[in-house]
Amino acid sequence: MKLWTILAAMGIMGILSVQPVYGAEQSVIMNDWQNEELGPGGARWVDENGVVWDQPGIKPDQEGATESAEAGPGGEIVPKSGEAANSQTEAAPAEENQQPEEQEKPAETAQGRVIDPSRPMVALTFDDGPYAPVGNRLMDTLGKYDAKATFYVVGNRCPSYQAELQRMVAEGHEIGNHTYEHKYLNQLNAAQIRQQIDRAADTIQSICGVRPVSVRLPGGNKNRTVLAAVQEPIVLWNVDTLDWKTRNAQKTVEKVLSQVKDGDIILMHELYGATADAVDRIVPELQARGFQMVTVSEMAQYRRGGLQNGQVYYQMQP
Repeated sequence: MKLWTILAAMGIMGILSVQPVYGAEQSVIMNDWQNEELGPGGARWVDENGVVWDQPGIKPDQEGATESAEAGPGGEIVPKSGEAANSQTEAAPAEENQQPEEQEKPAETAQGRVIDPSRPMVALTFDDGPYAPVGNRLMDTLGKYDAKATFYVVGNRCPSYQAELQRMVAEGHEIGNHTYEHKYLNQLNAAQIRQQIDRAADTIQSICGVRPVSVRLPGGNKNRTVLAAVQEPIVLWNVDTLDWKTRNAQKTVEKVLSQVKDGDIILMHELYGATADAVDRIVPELQARGFQMVTVSEMAQYRRGGLQNGQVYYQMQP
């Protein structure tokens, strides 16, 4: 009898041990993102009943939910805004002491477009493409207002969208290097980092004939190894629209128009239809406010005397 009593007690304890325990220190996530720091490739929506939505980066009732499935197989393209946002508080090496070169007269670009250095300008940047269904819409809108942008593309996506890349170059947009596989470079060694940068640059050049000048780190993630290995100019951002998270055109519009200043570098993503919808409204309003929409390299020329290797740029405010 005693042995039976002991075994029964042990069975009860075993059952209890596998039940979830919610202590006072543990909060239950509801109606919010779970693992938000992982971005759309890992964050999952938890509804008001505590049910976890099965598709990363998508709310059950979100418009364009199927669109994101096309954007990146397996969700491997995941902007990680948290670390990048924190890094904006760091001082970019030597950038603070640089003074913009004085420009007295408007300058004409190779495409015949005139840029006036005395007027405010911003750099619209789009990560994680190419993705023609969205990228072509963006270029359609930009073209209506003689605006230019910088597209930070992922190398292994480029062969699938060659015509789009060639259109970017033909219409005077800038193509930047967003690595070959969108791997977080702070998790790689120096040789692996260079492979990601160089293979992307080679792929891009082979398709459109132009080699990217600057690099954008996936997620903005960096450490000493990254800063030592990436010899090209590193361009990050100071206005993060979080369009990958909200997938809401109105929120993206409000984020940009409520914060925009001369010299801002604005981060958006080429993967989402809602972003193209937002740009349809952002571009004409920026123009109405007197902003010139220029490429990263164009703005660097007039605000910093050109991009410098080994420098990290978050903004180029005068």
